[in-house]
Amino acid sequence: MERRILDLFLFSNRLKFNEIEKLTKIRSNKLAYHLKRLISKNIIKKEGENYRLSDTSEYLIPYLSEKKAPLPVILIFIGNEKKCFLYIRKKRPYNGKLSLPGGRLILGESIGEAVRRIMDEKFNIEAKFKKINSISFEQVRKNNKIIHSFILFFVSAEAEVPLVDVDKNRKNIITSDYKLIKSKKGSINVETMNSKI
Repeated sequence: MERRILDLFLFSNRLKFNEIEKLTKIRSNKLAYHLKRLISKNIIKKEGENYRLSDTSEYLIPYLSEKKAPLPVILIFIGNEKKCFLYIRKKRPYNGKLSLPGGRLILGESIGEAVRRIMDEKFNIEAKFKKINSISFEQVRKNNKIIHSFILFFVSAEAEVPLVDVDKNRKNIITSDYKLIKSKKGSINVETMNSKI
C-alpha cells in the first residue's frame, strides 16, 4: 500500500489526503495509518493539508516505476592480461565463479570513491583508482529470458594483492569478466555533471 501512495508522487509534488484516498482507493483509516508510517520513516512530509516527498526521499523518484532498470556496477581490474586479482563469488548470480572485485555505484559517490570503498569493505585492501577502461551493458539470461541487466564500469586500480593466472582459470571466470580482462584497455572519460532542481 505504501508503494501505491509513493507512486502518486511521480506525477504530483503535493497531494491532499482526499486526493490520495481517491487515487489509491484505500479506505481512510488504512490510508491514515500508512501515511503516518511514511512520515515516521521520513519518506514523506505533511505541510498543512498537503503531503509531499521529503527532501531526503527525492532520490526514490526513478525507482518508483514498475519498469526494472539496469544496475550500475563497478568492476575493478588490478593486474595485467595474464594475471589479475580475482575472488570466488559467494552470491548469485555467478555464485562459485571467479570474479573481478566489484559492487554497486552508490548515490553520491564518484567512481574513484566507489573503487576505494568496495576494495576496503569487501577485502580490507587499500586500492588506488587509475582510470576507466570501458563502459559495457550486460544482460544475464536464464532459459532465454533476461533476468539481470548491468551497466559495467570497468576500471583499473592499483593495490598490493595476490594475482591469479587468467588463462589457467578461464573456465572458472565469469564469461563477461574474462572478456573485459582480455579486452584492450584504453581509457575513457566519464564526466560528472551536477544539476540542480
